[in-house]
Amino acid sequence: MKTNTFPHFNKTWIIILICTQLISVSARAQSVENNDLVYDANIQTVLLYASGNQLQAPVIKLGSSDRLTLSFDDMSNQSFTFKYTLIHCTQDWQTSDLDPMYYLDGFFEGDINNYSFSLNAIPPYIHYDLVFPNKDMRIKLSGNYILKVYLDNTDDENVLFTRRFYVVEPLAKIDVSIPYYPKDLNFVRKKQQLDLTLFGNDLFSSEPLQRISVNIRQNGRYDNMKLGIKPTSIMVDQLNFDYTDGIVFDGGNQFRNFDMKSFYYQSMYIAEIINDANGYDVVLHTSTPRPNKPYSLIEDINGRKLIQARQGQNTSTEGEYAWVEFYLKMPRLKEAEIYLLGALNDWQLDEKGKMVFDNRINMYHGRLYLKQGYYDYLYAVVPNGETTGDVTIIEGDHWETKNQYTVYVYYREKVPEYDRLVGYMQFNSFDVSTE
Repeated sequence: MKTNTFPHFNKTWIIILICTQLISVSARAQSVENNDLVYDANIQTVLLYASGNQLQAPVIKLGSSDRLTLSFDDMSNQSFTFKYTLIHCTQDWQTSDLDPMYYLDGFFEGDINNYSFSLNAIPPYIHYDLVFPNKDMRIKLSGNYILKVYLDNTDDENVLFTRRFYVVEPLAKIDVSIPYYPKDLNFVRKKQQLDLTLFGNDLFSSEPLQRISVNIRQNGRYDNMKLGIKPTSIMVDQLNFDYTDGIVFDGGNQFRNFDMKSFYYQSMYIAEIINDANGYDVVLHTSTPRPNKPYSLIEDINGRKLIQARQGQNTSTEGEYAWVEFYLKMPRLKEAEIYLLGALNDWQLDEKGKMVFDNRINMYHGRLYLKQGYYDYLYAVVPNGETTGDVTIIEGDHWETKNQYTVYVYYREKVPEYDRLVGYMQFNSFDVSTE
């Protein structure tokens, strides 16, 4: 297990670091999941994206020269040679039964040894990055994959974080539209119904209704993802998905945002920037619910984050961190919790992004430790006992909302048995909507 070796600045830092270590120990006690999760509190700002564009999803085409870039910061002051491996998964993110020799060519484990120490940042950190697939590890099969980063071995207590990515072999053509009038007229001007058709002769020649399934994701969310959607009928070279009520998502609203690329000025939505010996504290303007407000098109990046420092800074090693304070003015909800939702907390509805009602100020408060950049987010309500967030209660529900959707088409191969990713399409709801 990696030993935390933070520098000691003053008593305040010591308290913070002790708490961080306790959180790290608690996190390590959890079982490692096939999810976008960080298990070591020292690890911050994990990014995995299509090389060349930080905002592009981690998807590569099988057999191509496509590459993915991984980067992250370690708040330790000692460098480590971290290791990584790739794990093939089923379409619902269970570890597949395939031996690595079937889906990997070359080594089954690699080293992450490209790192740089931060410059003049408080607290200091070490920035790591990796580009893969590479000459040492290549991917032979399509499907869902988990990137697992660890120290020494893959035992749960040594795993630092996991990240999902996709390898696609584009064999199926996807046709999709979002009609203004859905099948259920109660959803008019609120929900977004996806009408879906697949085309692909060769794929449909053998048990297509049994072997084909579709997952659909809205923006970067997994909590409300539609999983294992089966075709309802087949016509020569096409599969239809004609459900009685349609495939429906909440329209929601445009994402809220704040620009924290510089700490020298307060951009829109930032109320105050506090700088002292311990670093930065960024206080956002108080948010209010907007379910009854008219729809307004605010440009966003569909809930993602862009890690970028001000001009003249090297973001990787000179970007600084800040505690960001979120405030939401609304009555306390009974039998439900409120969470921040977006790439700023890896789209996880967990304790890290949970808003806590503060009786002293009669509003909700939350805080996240974030690196300089531009961030989108929403507030999601999760009723007790449930795992899916409802953004409509606080954010509103509009058909016009500019959501990004991703369609994943899987084909169940029998020998060897695994889920091939044979279709992939990412689109904006405005681009395909029809009257």
